[in-house]
Amino acid sequence: MAMQQAPMNVAGYRFGNYRLDLARRELRRGEDTVALPARVFECLCHLIEHRERAVHRDELGRAVFGRSDVSDAQIGQIVLRARRTIGDDGQEQRCIRTVPRYGFSWVAPVEVELRSDDVVETASSPAVEAAQAKPVAPPSAIPASPSPAITETGRRPLLLALAAVACLAIALAAWFQLRPSQTPALSAAVAEDAFMVLPVQASGPGDIAWARLGLMDFIADRMRRAGVPVLSSEATLGAIAQKGAADIARHARGRVSTRVSHREGQWQVELEVADREHGTRRAQARHARLIDAARIATDRLLLALGRRLPADRKEVPALAERLLRAQSAMLANELDTARRILNDAPELQRNLPQLRYRLGQVDFRAGDYARSLATVEALLSEPAAQEPLFRARLLNARGASLVRLGRFTDAGRSFDDAVRLLQDTAHAAELGHALTGRAVTHSAQGRFDRALADLGQARIQQVRAGDVLAVARVDANLGSVEMDRGRPAAALGYYRAAAPVFEEMGAINETAGVRWSLVSAQLELLENDAALAESARLYALLDRIRDPAVRARVIMGRTEALMAVGRLREARDLLLLPDAQTPILAEAHQRDFLMVEAARRSGDARSAAVLAQRMLETWPPDERALLREWTRLRWLQAALDADLPLPEFAPPPTADSVPGLLIRALRHAARDDQDAAGREFEAALALAERGGTPAEIAEAVLAQASWLMQQGRREEAGTLVGRVAPWAIRDFELAMLQLRLFREDGQVEPWRAALAQARRLAGERSIPAELTLEPLAATRAASANL
Repeated sequence: MAMQQAPMNVAGYRFGNYRLDLARRELRRGEDTVALPARVFECLCHLIEHRERAVHRDELGRAVFGRSDVSDAQIGQIVLRARRTIGDDGQEQRCIRTVPRYGFSWVAPVEVELRSDDVVETASSPAVEAAQAKPVAPPSAIPASPSPAITETGRRPLLLALAAVACLAIALAAWFQLRPSQTPALSAAVAEDAFMVLPVQASGPGDIAWARLGLMDFIADRMRRAGVPVLSSEATLGAIAQKGAADIARHARGRVSTRVSHREGQWQVELEVADREHGTRRAQARHARLIDAARIATDRLLLALGRRLPADRKEVPALAERLLRAQSAMLANELDTARRILNDAPELQRNLPQLRYRLGQVDFRAGDYARSLATVEALLSEPAAQEPLFRARLLNARGASLVRLGRFTDAGRSFDDAVRLLQDTAHAAELGHALTGRAVTHSAQGRFDRALADLGQARIQQVRAGDVLAVARVDANLGSVEMDRGRPAAALGYYRAAAPVFEEMGAINETAGVRWSLVSAQLELLENDAALAESARLYALLDRIRDPAVRARVIMGRTEALMAVGRLREARDLLLLPDAQTPILAEAHQRDFLMVEAARRSGDARSAAVLAQRMLETWPPDERALLREWTRLRWLQAALDADLPLPEFAPPPTADSVPGLLIRALRHAARDDQDAAGREFEAALALAERGGTPAEIAEAVLAQASWLMQQGRREEAGTLVGRVAPWAIRDFELAMLQLRLFREDGQVEPWRAALAQARRLAGERSIPAELTLEPLAATRAASANL
């Protein structure tokens, strides 16, 4: 084996709470020595020693194994073990970062300990410095006008139009991967009736690092199939990472510990369950194959608990171990390693349904929903898919991929089939997933009563299964339904309860989803400062997120909040980042619409009109009709502001949406048909008030009050402005409307207060010079000019 040749005066390296002692070949965490296999030591040393650059896989293989013919799967397993040893994983990559299609690099700050005079130098990796620097975006492609004029309309229609998909990341984040996530009081209640299976302590010949998480999940799944409530592996690992096993286990009914050893050519598996109701129970088994020993020991434990044994699955032992190795890598967020383990299988294994299904899981977690869907649909047509539970899982997986692709009707049919298969069976967790998925499709299509009914049933099933994360995800979806119903204030309660629990469980994608939803709800409530603060917490997660669609959604959420408070340059720069250009299939046209908004709010009405026109030229007629109406409204408003020809729309706008009614009102006003314009403005405001969302009400008031002031009907305009005055203290455009009204009325003191308020909220947005002139001074100036 190749030994690391560190500089002769280097005694060791410190990073975080760890110290790597080169002379003793030891790793210490604080005062404790960490068990460190020789190859893991070599891996850490080589990566740290060459932290100034990326290390190729072949180079790392020679350094660790002393030879060049090392498979990618072997390298992946060593890196996986190294990450686990130092508390890192493939999701967070705080220390060891994967360099796609190349190798790995060390990115954590390192202190070098020197032998000669005990001098310690701080040596931050260049990769860390780059990661800590703010992203540099290219210059904005939207030119700002020399003296931007503030338009009196422009709320958050994107968020209003996105309600149906506001929380899909939360709803579907884990079905086709591992298991589910979220709500504090309820989570604790469910956990108190469930067992927690801890990571396995394993020792023996060969590379058995996979057993730590792979066997943990195997034992938990077998107990669950026997009807024992067991926390999901993700919930257990996330909780341990945040609080430690001892602390979190106090909230579970029982804790299952496992030891694996190898003696006289056989594997010995020892299980111990500490049950607060029935005391401690133990079971053990020996077998030449580790998986068989684990199965027998688990079955003996189940018998001791008075449970009926689950039916055995017909799996080839070698395949079963490979699937557990891949599952172990997935639990550690090492998707590349999991994929390599599966793809390195012999040809006969690669064609087996269970292995292909696991590859589909990896694709889903990596964000390749089309590929995962193709895998599942191919499996559904094969004889192996006739086994009820496996078929139900395939149908749930198909539905999850279809939702991510925005195909809600097809997804609903898939979940329907899964529910029919699973009803009146013992598979409570899988039935809960199917019901939750069907609820998402109902809500996305406006069938809110059906969605609530399905979520109620799903919650009962997940409580029965004892899966804390799944129960919590159901609760978060209740927040989604409230958003879909236009009740953001009610949704806030669910989201605020969910966010800290997701964080506590280490569920990154779910945390991002619920924080994005919080930003959306706060913007709809015109709580712009709160949305900005929440978007900062959301954006801080970006480096830890691997799913391209989730990364794009994070950027969109931050962009909306920045625009709401007038930080327009930052918002435009974010929209130009490569990650922002990833299509979000269930939320098509999101970035394009924000580009239009950025131009309008910067005062560049001409660019906004051009961008909106280009969007609409290629917009499919049956795709996201509500957002299309908002885009049409923005085009019309920009054309009016820039004195461009009025656009013609085919088909014409309807009277069933606020933007459609406002388009009709503005077109009547432009053609001097003021009676018809008044009727349409009134209808738009009435529809917005029935919905009750502040942002939509403000949109209708801004448009109608501006038109009334142009007509010289200031008293009527004042009545409207008074209805939204409480929101003007936190929203710039409403503050501007109020400023205009007070100036035109000649009310000096109210005008001064309104001007101060508008300046406080403006950010980079300009206030037209005429509005900054005191009303009396403006009148005298006008008289002098006569």
